[in-house]
Amino acid sequence: MRGCASCAVAEPVAALDLGGTHLRSAVVDGARIVGRRHWSSEVERGADHVVERCAAAVAESLAEHLAGGGAAPRALGVSAPGPLEPGPGVLIDPPNLGPSFAGYRLADRLAARTGLATFVDRDTQLAALAEGRYGAARGAADYVYLTISTGVGGAIFSDGRLLRGSRGLAGELGHLQVDADGPACGCGGRGHLEAYASGTGIVRTARAALDGGRTSTLSGDRLVLSAARVAAAEEAGDELAAEVMEAARRAVAVALVTIVNVFAPQRVVIGGGVAIGQGERLLGPAREAVASLAFRAQREQVEIVPAQLGDDVGLLGAPLLVAERVGD
Repeated sequence: MRGCASCAVAEPVAALDLGGTHLRSAVVDGARIVGRRHWSSEVERGADHVVERCAAAVAESLAEHLAGGGAAPRALGVSAPGPLEPGPGVLIDPPNLGPSFAGYRLADRLAARTGLATFVDRDTQLAALAEGRYGAARGAADYVYLTISTGVGGAIFSDGRLLRGSRGLAGELGHLQVDADGPACGCGGRGHLEAYASGTGIVRTARAALDGGRTSTLSGDRLVLSAARVAAAEEAGDELAAEVMEAARRAVAVALVTIVNVFAPQRVVIGGGVAIGQGERLLGPAREAVASLAFRAQREQVEIVPAQLGDDVGLLGAPLLVAERVGD
């Protein structure tokens, strides 16, 4: 059962998707999602504060589910940024959540606050499970899921099984190095895919250029920059924004050539807010790079496709995580 995208539980599961910008909660009963809540994470206020918000959101989702006559869930499945150890549900040092989360026992804290057996795994692992069961990876035994959002992360399915690695740490594809002399990444490395293509990386790159004296229509937005604003400025003809976004797209293309060569997937599924916003403008150059630079056998078998489940992907992965853990 371990890492199985097709396993599921018969009873409802409380679901929590914790991100660096937003948190989402719901109760998932089969493929039906009840009691959606979507709040800001407020990670700048520290881990304990975020857990209180998570517990409150889960409580509201549960109340709506129970008011509709649903059975009480006995477990909570949690999607969270990595790196983390999924067994004990301990966050290691997730760069997109901040220093207060280093070594944080998220599963224990949430179990204590919600009264539910709590299982935690990296957000990309749950997304890969959900896309394999319900979305763009259906029918593929070998696929890679890549999310490009606040951060960049990934998960790998090989022969129908999730590749976990020692301590469950495998799959940090956002930290593939695409340029040894590139900008600093939030993890402390340099030139990683996340440093170029994530929402955080895009903002950091644009802000550094503005601080260096570059002129841009973004100058007035410097303190409230977002990847969406940079992308919109590119569409409006801003030269600096175009450079930043082109560097992000080029980094994704370079990383995908490596991913295809190394893992030989049938499919690469790409999701996340930045990727969704860019659409074919991101996917097209990535396909072209793989078609021209990847090994022939690998490039001839792979499809590069957009994810299908959108913001619900982490929630839909929660019951699959619980099924996996309960079945161990």
